[in-house]
Amino acid sequence: MGILDFVKGGVQRMMIARDDAHKGKVVFKHPDQTFPFWSQLTVDSDECALFFKDGNYVATFPPGRHTLQTQNFPFLNSLVDQFTGGNLFISEIYFVTMKPLYNQTFGDSLGSVRDPELEIRVTPRAFGTFSFRVADPSKFVLWFNGQNTGDPNNNRWIQDMLFMGLRATLRDMLEAGELSLLDLGMCGPEVARAIIRNCPDLAGIGVQVLDIAKLNINLSDEDQKRIDEMQDQIVQANVDAKAAQRRIKQAEAEAAQRQFQLDQEFMNRQRYVNQLDMGRYQQYASAEATMGLGQGLAQGGEGVAAGAAAAGMAGGMGLGAGLIYGQRMPAPPGYPPVGYGYPPPGYPPPGYPPPGYPPPGYPPQGYGPPPGYGPPPAPPAGQAPPQQGAPAAAPAAGQARCPACGAANPEQARFCADCGRQMR
Repeated sequence: MGILDFVKGGVQRMMIARDDAHKGKVVFKHPDQTFPFWSQLTVDSDECALFFKDGNYVATFPPGRHTLQTQNFPFLNSLVDQFTGGNLFISEIYFVTMKPLYNQTFGDSLGSVRDPELEIRVTPRAFGTFSFRVADPSKFVLWFNGQNTGDPNNNRWIQDMLFMGLRATLRDMLEAGELSLLDLGMCGPEVARAIIRNCPDLAGIGVQVLDIAKLNINLSDEDQKRIDEMQDQIVQANVDAKAAQRRIKQAEAEAAQRQFQLDQEFMNRQRYVNQLDMGRYQQYASAEATMGLGQGLAQGGEGVAAGAAAAGMAGGMGLGAGLIYGQRMPAPPGYPPVGYGYPPPGYPPPGYPPPGYPPPGYPPQGYGPPPGYGPPPAPPAGQAPPQQGAPAAAPAAGQARCPACGAANPEQARFCADCGRQMR
């Protein structure tokens, strides 16, 4: 029985590997520290083995089966125990998992956050799962895990570092306007990749964060209610704005249509004025005005005012067209009549100063009549004025003399036939 126990124990010491019960650990330290030469070291495909002597890192064994002898691994000479005759070596062996570790959870409150679009402040919360791997096993053991059995709370540090990257990413995206509090429930893969990029560098401890598989950012019930109310207001404002734009376009179309109708009516009336007989056009305008007034009376109320306005407009247009047409008509023969105060044909007579005479500025400044020019001086008191000529003969019956030249003219004449001066 003692021999069997010795043989069984010797065989176990010859096989160095991680026990299946410890496969879930990131770092597993082998319980034995003394191993005979020619022992078989088995390293799984998703791990590596680290050798330490007196607290110092010595070497790393990759996946596979390794026979521990100095011919294969000369560094084992530094591990040989001289007190055992050189048949044993002493070392601490650590098995470190190298495969990606999935379904690592994280979650916490993000603190107070202000949305630049909604101008409100809320306190969101973030939860999710992520994956990481040990990129440098020696750094991971020396600077993070330590030379012990491993602390199950060590992963908490990695979670906190990842959460710092999450806060930085959301802050930058909210300030840049790339993300709104309204979009927190729809954070996609691009947001997750941005969080990975903003995660603090973990290369110093030999860790690399790979991906975020699930990201859930939510708000408390009170904050979510405020967001929903704000979103409803934004949606209603957008609906009202689109309705206003439709009304503007409709009004523009109606105005364009009305302007087209007015242009057509104006062109038709202009064509009538230029081409049709004026009398017939006035008859047409009168008939149109009468029809418009009748339609307004039939409708009553506003229709009366509209019909009267249409009749007035048509009448006014007819009057204006008549005036224009009258300007185009030549004067009839024998116009103006003679003897009714109108200037006679050929007026003014030849030799009479032309229109615009005298020129502007005449007579010159400082001009005065020459000596002896002007009315004669008044006679002394009690003496009659001298007679300068024979008295003018009295005009015949039905005639009147021109006060300027003394010529006889008909009593009805307003202007002198000789000098053209006004008789009255």
